[in-house]
Amino acid sequence: MDLKKIINIGVLSALSLIFMVAIKFPIIPTVPYLLYEAGDIPILIIAFLYGSSAGLGATIVLSLLMAIFTGLGGPFGAFMHFLATGSLVVVAGYIYQKHHTVKGAIYALVMGSIAMTIVMSIANPLLTPVFYGIPREEVLKILLPGIVPFNIIKSFINSGLTLLIYKKLANFLREKGLLYSFNN
Repeated sequence: MDLKKIINIGVLSALSLIFMVAIKFPIIPTVPYLLYEAGDIPILIIAFLYGSSAGLGATIVLSLLMAIFTGLGGPFGAFMHFLATGSLVVVAGYIYQKHHTVKGAIYALVMGSIAMTIVMSIANPLLTPVFYGIPREEVLKILLPGIVPFNIIKSFINSGLTLLIYKKLANFLREKGLLYSFNN
């Protein structure tokens, strides 16, 4: 891995952590403990620039750092963040690598958002009772009015912002000689 790639991934990962700490707020009143955070945007950019594996690697590191620096959910929160963001960036990054166009980016982000929503719709009823002792029936009661809309909204906001930022950032990095990527 070349030095410029490592630096770009490091800077974007640091930006992701800053976003996680600085930008967080509830978006669904029925589940106020689920907080929107913009940390997925730089991770999606990593996946678009360098592929799904780089995006997933950043997700692993940032999930652990999120638990350390924010305390949100501790190890369980870190694992759930890994599942949510990991599914988003793996699917979006993979599709974008195959379809490297604006339409491909849109399709990749939509499919990544759908994947994230599906994964979290399955993970929450399965894992929340185990980690928090909340009865599965209670989790299922908030699935459709809370968890599903939260994941749809969060992933689509982050995907939309990524779509607005990505090409400008990639072009800037390329113009400055800071981007050597197999897909740009």
